[in-house]
Amino acid sequence: MRVVTVAYLALAPDLPTPRAGTDAAEARWTPVRSLTGEHLAFDHDRILADGLERARAKLEYSPLATAFCPPEFTVAELRRVYELVWDTRLDPRNFHRKVTGAEGLLEPTGRTTTRDGGRPAQLYRRGKAELLYPPMLRT
Repeated sequence: MRVVTVAYLALAPDLPTPRAGTDAAEARWTPVRSLTGEHLAFDHDRILADGLERARAKLEYSPLATAFCPPEFTVAELRRVYELVWDTRLDPRNFHRKVTGAEGLLEPTGRTTTRDGGRPAQLYRRGKAELLYPPMLRT
């Protein structure tokens, strides 16, 4: 017997809490990390891995990560998005150099904040770039 699975990848900030229904009584958001190594039905673990890789790759060449930051954000807040999605720690100085050097990715607001603690940090907003050049390649 064949089983057909259709998977959708949606990348969006602030998604509402799923509501359980009759066909999905236990619907909920689950961190991907908690599913790693867990055997899912059929080939769903492979589908999940492919979707995760697609999301990770999308951050390399698009300004998608800025959608998960507030309208005005620091480079440290943006770096945290990359670290969470890529599941790795990034060197703060190299990251800062790369994102501020990627043409059109960030636009300085001319303002600073101390919400991260420490010295005042510059605030940025998303620039007009649709694609990142050079891309933010993972190691």
